[in-house]
Amino acid sequence: MKRPKLRKASKRMSCSKRYKIQKKVREHNRKVRKEAKKKGGNRKPKRDISIPNDAPFKEDILREAELRKQRREELKKQQKLERQKEVAKKRQLEDKKDKPEKQKKEVKERRKSVTKPKKSAPKNPTRSLCREVNKVIEAADVILEVLDARDPLGSRCLQAEQAVLQSPNKKLLFVLNKVDLVPKVNVERWLQFLNKQLPTVVFKCSAQVQEKNHMPVVGKKTNPNCIDISKGTVSYGAATLLKILHDLRPSGTETMKVGLIGFSNVGKSSLINTLKTYKVCNVGALRGTTRIMQDVKIDEQIKIIDSPSLVVSPDNPPVTVFMRSAFQNDDDDVMDSVDKILQLCDKQQVMLRYNVADYRNPPEFLDLLAHKRGFLLKKGVADLEAAAKLFLNDWMGARLCYYTLPPASFTSHISGEQTSAMKKAVNCKVLHDENKENIRVVRNPTPANSIPFHFSQITNGIIDEKDIKEQQQEPAELESEPEEMDKEEVIEGGDLGEDVEKETAEVLAVPASKEPAVKSVSFDKAAKADDDYDFNADFN
Repeated sequence: MKRPKLRKASKRMSCSKRYKIQKKVREHNRKVRKEAKKKGGNRKPKRDISIPNDAPFKEDILREAELRKQRREELKKQQKLERQKEVAKKRQLEDKKDKPEKQKKEVKERRKSVTKPKKSAPKNPTRSLCREVNKVIEAADVILEVLDARDPLGSRCLQAEQAVLQSPNKKLLFVLNKVDLVPKVNVERWLQFLNKQLPTVVFKCSAQVQEKNHMPVVGKKTNPNCIDISKGTVSYGAATLLKILHDLRPSGTETMKVGLIGFSNVGKSSLINTLKTYKVCNVGALRGTTRIMQDVKIDEQIKIIDSPSLVVSPDNPPVTVFMRSAFQNDDDDVMDSVDKILQLCDKQQVMLRYNVADYRNPPEFLDLLAHKRGFLLKKGVADLEAAAKLFLNDWMGARLCYYTLPPASFTSHISGEQTSAMKKAVNCKVLHDENKENIRVVRNPTPANSIPFHFSQITNGIIDEKDIKEQQQEPAELESEPEEMDKEEVIEGGDLGEDVEKETAEVLAVPASKEPAVKSVSFDKAAKADDDYDFNADFN
């Protein structure tokens, strides 16, 4: 049987296929040309200029060419040697200049090694703060204790008030600062509570105070387009406070000294700047900005003394120590501080303030806050430490609105005689009317926009330097290690007597009754019905 002829396949192809093939060919040729260009294959080889045999004096010409080539090589070698000599000379000159400096350094090091100075003991900054506060209390005729309206009782210092009230000639007044961060109802309650003990002035500092160099000059022509921002935001209570201080000034004295005391970030320096109407004291959100006392002359009759922060006693609760301490250590656990504050706050108000969802614990809250504010590390991991610092800075700054309630029952350390003596020196009726007017005018937040803080306790401070204890850095881990090493040495010591070995065995032996019982499991027998796992217990 004849084999049928197979029909040859057609060589026709679609246009798209042909165009693809052409494109691939062009790309391949381009790649080949590029590689050849890199290797230098396309360059034409240089032709050697040869002298034809028929040329006359061919041997002489070749000899001259070789001589020229040798001369060029000799010149190159000479130039190279000259360059090397110049570099060597420069190095020698530099070494000569550096030798006396090196010798001086060596002599200094030898002297230090021979006579090393004794290291002085590290200074405790809390002692200097106590010293400065005592100077202010001794020098001032009238003491103003500045209180934070968000937590007036927590910003009071028991020891400082007692030190002022010991001297009968000194007068003590309260200044309730930052009233614009607390609801009006709460301000009125605290004002009523504090007025029962000492006269209290409601105050709101000016947030923007211009420096003296940029103050507009009165009586001279100024640019009409220039805007006077020296007054900044409106302050309340300044006129009332100055009026009371002028009334307290004795007629015989020329100038009266007024001292400011209080814990960190209550607004002592801001109060002075507000009274002076321009910046004379450094103000900052960091704790302990003021470190030394500073005299500021308000007018010809009154001089105010700015003091550093009061020292917080370590016997206070941890929340009080964190919020009132003038020193913020980097080693402090910020997560622990956030946990303590969140436990005392209203959860719903915190969620509304930071616009976060419901959270179960502080780490979850910090995670939500970090995602909300964009504090993210690599691969989208939340930076909890940055979120915790943001939360603590808001809490310690002058922007967050929170409030505390006055206690229902409070035993005051100020006697009735002292209270009546202080109220006699001040016109209480005028003070009450002006405080009422200032509370009415100030724009306060509503209770829905502020966070209730369920902790209010008077703070214990340190006034006497002798009460400050030196910090002894003796970690417990280092103390526990030698005991473990001693035990190992006792166990491994083979040269000890039999009596000593028995005693050590009795001390280190663990009773059999205290050992955890290991539960035996047999896989040969079938498990009992009571021991079967009940899936309905967890999944229903």
